[in-house]
Formats: sequence, C-alpha cells, structure tokens
Amino acid sequence: MLNENNAMMVPDQYGQIVYNRSVFSAIARNVVEETEKVEVAETSKLFSSSHITLIEDGKLYISIPVRIAYNANVSDVCTGLQSRIFETISYMTDYKPEDIEIQVVGFIF
Repeated sequence: MLNENNAMMVPDQYGQIVYNRSVFSAIARNVVEETEKVEVAETSKLFSSSHITLIEDGKLYISIPVRIAYNANVSDVCTGLQSRIFETISYMTDYKPEDIEIQVVGFIF
C-alpha cells in the first residue's frame, strides 16, 4: 500500500501513474540548476529531498532553498523560478503543484 505522504497518483488514459516525491524534487532541482545566477543551497541544513517536496491530502507542496547571485534582482529570480518549476512539473507529470516556495538562504559572490 502506498503511503500518501510519499507518492502522488495521477490518472492517465490507461490507468494511474504513481510519482514518488523524489521525482518532483529532482525536477525542481534540475530547473534551479539550469537557471543562471542561482544555485541549490546544498550546504544548507534545509536541503534534503524529504524537505523539498511534501505531499499532503493529495496536494503537492515544494519548498527549495537557493542561493542567488549578489547582483541579481531577488524578486525577479524567485518569481521566474516559481513559474519555471510550475510549468516543468505540469508539463512532465500532468500535475499542478499547489504551492512552490523559494527560500533564499544566501548569496553567491
């Protein structure tokens, strides 16, 4: 039996596809790594695949800690990341996240 906090079932035309929460974490991490002037804050105690993604009551919540370049507009970078993570997860899994939180925990100098 699947633990509701570890996997998400998405109906498909042939049945159901079950995504583990680490899939959503990997997608979010890849989006951050492909974006200029930002990186995942791996040295942060907040970083762990179990802390990035939370599935609760059939809803997906993502919270990812990042470091942003000192000369970048923090608001624009965070808004762009949220948008790209939402679009990528929606495109790759046909599921729309409920909430995407970008935590700025430091800067890149």
